[in-house]
Amino acid sequence: MTLGLTALELARIQFAFTVSFHIIFPAISIGLASFLAIL
Repeated sequence: MTLGLTALELARIQFAFTVSFHIIFPAISIGLASFLAIL
């Protein structure tokens, strides 16, 4: 099996990373801000 990635597959991988960071980082920042507000 060759690992010839097309532009569509690369775009899907990039989109997956973008969406995952877009979900993870706001959740961490909101949680950290609320934690610091409680302290």
